[in-house]
Amino acid sequence: MLGALRGSEPRVEAVSLIDMTDDAVLFAADVEFPDWGHRAAQIPHLNSTIHHRGRMVGWLYASNLEITPQQKRLSLCEIFHIVDPEAMARLLSEAASSRRVTVDARARVSLSGFGRYLPTTSVHRELDIVLPPLPAINATIRDFVGPIADTLRGGVTAQATVKLELPALVSANVSPVLIDISYRSIVIAVAEVGPVAVYSSGVGDVPLKVNLKQIADSVHEAALADIIAKVSTGEVFELVASGAGPQSYSTAPRWLRWALYNSEFAIRSDLLKLTHDFALPVQDMVKDLVVDKLYAYWSAEDSYKPWAGISARATIDIPNYSAANATFEIESLVPNLRLMDDEDQLPFAIVDTPSIPVELKQMAPLQFVVSCDYDRLGLRVVPGRELQFTRAMRRALADRHVALGVNGSLDIAMATSIGKIHISALPVGAYFDWKFDASPAVETAANPSAEVSVSRIHVADTTRDLISLEIGVNVNNPFTYGAFISDLALMVKYSGLHIVTIGVKELSLSQGANDVTLYVDFHNYPNDPRQRMLFLEASSGKNVTVEIAGFPNCTSIQPLETSLREFVHRTTINTDPSSGPRMVTGSLPQVLREVVFRIFAMSAEATIVNPVSGAEVWLQVIEAIGYYKHDIPLGMLEYDFTSDGPKGLRLPFDRAVSTPRMPIVANETSIGWDVLRRAIGGTLDVDVFTNIQMQVGNAPLNFTVMGRNAPVKVRL
Repeated sequence: MLGALRGSEPRVEAVSLIDMTDDAVLFAADVEFPDWGHRAAQIPHLNSTIHHRGRMVGWLYASNLEITPQQKRLSLCEIFHIVDPEAMARLLSEAASSRRVTVDARARVSLSGFGRYLPTTSVHRELDIVLPPLPAINATIRDFVGPIADTLRGGVTAQATVKLELPALVSANVSPVLIDISYRSIVIAVAEVGPVAVYSSGVGDVPLKVNLKQIADSVHEAALADIIAKVSTGEVFELVASGAGPQSYSTAPRWLRWALYNSEFAIRSDLLKLTHDFALPVQDMVKDLVVDKLYAYWSAEDSYKPWAGISARATIDIPNYSAANATFEIESLVPNLRLMDDEDQLPFAIVDTPSIPVELKQMAPLQFVVSCDYDRLGLRVVPGRELQFTRAMRRALADRHVALGVNGSLDIAMATSIGKIHISALPVGAYFDWKFDASPAVETAANPSAEVSVSRIHVADTTRDLISLEIGVNVNNPFTYGAFISDLALMVKYSGLHIVTIGVKELSLSQGANDVTLYVDFHNYPNDPRQRMLFLEASSGKNVTVEIAGFPNCTSIQPLETSLREFVHRTTINTDPSSGPRMVTGSLPQVLREVVFRIFAMSAEATIVNPVSGAEVWLQVIEAIGYYKHDIPLGMLEYDFTSDGPKGLRLPFDRAVSTPRMPIVANETSIGWDVLRRAIGGTLDVDVFTNIQMQVGNAPLNFTVMGRNAPVKVRL
């Protein structure tokens, strides 16, 4: 029986550390004897000493042990008395590093359980104990506080509760210990762990306080920079944890402090999970976006090299749930980026490296102001990838869909509470898939408006169906937005009717005063009621819905032309001048200078100035009805100017012309007469609904307008 006891190799199946002091360990363990024979054995008394590498570690006493063929496991709950703390520390370090340990076990065993008269005997053998594999630790970090600038130890400190999930065969109660956390053999942080209380279920909460050390030198800085790079790209990396110097703390038994100091444990970054209950979308963190300057340049000569200049700043306000107060600023961020095609994931354009970097200044804990000032940031198409560039442009403009990848690197210089960190060529990559269903609303109440006035209207050519115009426009641009584009034309449709084509050549728009020439082809439909309705809605202050669309050869900029072929944008224009502030306000040349109504003659005459040069303009027929306060009819007139001449009344360019007195049929209601009588000698604001027929060059024009609050002088 004694030979069987000696020949059976024990295996530790479960361990629970209940309590520890400098000279004792209270533990529970399950020890399996898989090679036990077919006889039962009882050991009333067992007094055992453990030696390791020739030195006595400690001893334990156990009683009433029993092993049977059916129950080959001993369940122990004993006190191990430590005699030599240094030997104990060496034993634990070896066990932790190799997952097995060889000890010299010497025991005095009472064999009376095998037979009444058997003596107490000594057992002396070398045991090679195989420990179970180190369990995978699943740790979830919660209740995070910090990082907070540490005025006592330097650096920054954060604290949290770590929820550990271990296999059920491991449980422990461990006093607080200090752990050095290293990366590339550089101690970057010191963690205060504990007290640890992991229960038999394998789940426990561990208080954790980590002090991120002040950067000591360039090697330390490089280690932190590499960690940041790996975190940003999701790359798994390992930290090494080992006990801090045994003399630096006293909360744990001395032998445990030395054992941890001589041991190392790898911590994989993918085993740490931080709860995201407080996470917000990035767009909710960005506040007060201000664009101080925005300029764009695109020409036919540089079809595949557009550029933009932008100066902007924004506030980033991150919810400070963790009471952080550490300093974090980006002194310099220089991007080196490429745009990737979403289909083949190959770069099709390179973003120029800016000469002035992005900066991020900290205004308060977790509140930052990010700013950029790019004078000329270009986009260069990769040779041979023009088709992919054009496809991305067409999708963005015609389909209102941005689908592309961005990758490259960032060069970053940061100033933090632990020192300055420089990161070179930090890999970045992102994929964007945005769909724009509608035009974004623009708030203009607090912003200035661009003032636009028409300086000249010149008719370049006319046919029956087309009037080609050159319109000079003075644009006083108060915004810091500007652009240059070599040429561009777009057509405007109303109710499916192609009304005008508007184009520009060598358009340069900057802040302040700008002289712009618009090239307008007005498509004339004298017999189409939709043309009349367009003029009526626009002059009545109603919302006018039009479609703005591109067409083949609308620009000489090749990728833009390809993109705009399929571009169609439906928009609604508010033509009511009293509806509030707008992005653009403007004025047209005054055509109707004066209207005089004579009561005795029951007639009206008007003074008209023609602002259009380049073609003869003839007024032929006018039909009008006047209303007071929008709904009180005052009278109507019909006058055919061709009765005075074959072409009608000629309106020479920029000269005042008075019409003949035109007979008016007054409204017979007493209300209308009372209004006219009280206005004698003064001016009456009248709404005039008017149908007009005229001839401009070779083009006959028929349109209907509603003149709102037209001042009419009332005379006897």
